[in-house]
Amino acid sequence: MLLHFIGILFCIFSTTVHCDLQRVIVKGKLMCGDKPAANIALKLVDIDIGSDDVLDKKTTDKEGNFIVDGKTSEMSNIDPILKIYHDCADYLPCQRRWKIKIPKQYINHEGSKNLKIMDLGTWNLEAHLKEDINCF
Repeated sequence: MLLHFIGILFCIFSTTVHCDLQRVIVKGKLMCGDKPAANIALKLVDIDIGSDDVLDKKTTDKEGNFIVDGKTSEMSNIDPILKIYHDCADYLPCQRRWKIKIPKQYINHEGSKNLKIMDLGTWNLEAHLKEDINCF
């Protein structure tokens, strides 16, 4: 009975609540010391309660450049984070993972006239930021 009631509420709200299409674009260049960091895995995600939504997945080009571009429809503002998985200056079997929070002003909403792009510039992956290790 309770599940039936929840199902009815979901149907009512899903037809009356407007979800906003939101888009985030991040670009930059990654280096490992003085060499371009080629084929570095990047993941643009929206942090959610429960599982995160993957908005885009890419790898850097041979010069270490990247552009990730993701969009999703949500009722509230998304919480975008760029995850970078790499082995630069790390001789362990697991990858280092950087998480970079994207500021809210770089969230583009449906109908925005000026597309905002977060330009991270050039980052050297030899640096040790607050990070974690990813063995999967």
